[in-house]
Amino acid sequence: MAETQKTTANDLQVLQVAEYEAALAHLEKLQDQLDALRAAIPTVVAPLSQKYPTKEHLFADVKNGALTATTDLKEFRDNWSSEQTQSLLARASESKQQNGDFSKAATIPRYGWLDRT
Repeated sequence: MAETQKTTANDLQVLQVAEYEAALAHLEKLQDQLDALRAAIPTVVAPLSQKYPTKEHLFADVKNGALTATTDLKEFRDNWSSEQTQSLLARASESKQQNGDFSKAATIPRYGWLDRT
C-alpha cells in the first residue's frame, strides 16, 4: 500500500514537472512572438526608404509588410487571449500572493523550453 502511494506521488511529481515545462515553453513561444512584433513597423515603412520603378511596386511592398505585421499581431493576440495563457497568468498571480519570494526563479533558464517539449 505504501509503495503504491509512493509511486503515485512520484507520478504526480513527474506530471507537475511536465506541466511546468509545457507552461514555460508556451511562455517562451509568446516571448518569441512578441520579439518578432518589434520588427512590424520597420517592415511596413522600410519600402518607403527605397526607390521603386512604379508606385504600384511600392504599394505592393508596403501592403505585404502591413499584412504580415497584422497576421503576426493577430496570432500573438489569439495566443495571449487563449485559455492556456490566461490560466497560466492566473496561477502565477495566485502563486505570487501565496509566496512572493521569487529567488528560486533566478536559477530557472529563461530560454530552451521549446526545445524540451
